[in-house]
Amino acid sequence: MHERIEKLRQTVKELEEELASVEAFDDDTRQMLEEAVSEIQTVLQEEGELEPDSVIERLRSAEEEFQVSHPTLSGIVARMIDALGQLGI
Repeated sequence: MHERIEKLRQTVKELEEELASVEAFDDDTRQMLEEAVSEIQTVLQEEGELEPDSVIERLRSAEEEFQVSHPTLSGIVARMIDALGQLGI
């Protein structure tokens, strides 16, 4: 389990780095991704509960939106969804 959590932490870090480097997002998209990352970080720090349906839904929407315009970001989001699934979220 620890390995899966560490993988999720690494993926969250990658997503944060990619978000910081891409300027072509509209404010709503950036806010949606930042909120999802924030929720996941809160859970990883054991400070709260994750609303799995809400987070997964937002991440899937982002992944679909970025497949063409930001394939790297889309791949990171897909890995995050997989990591959450492996944790039973």
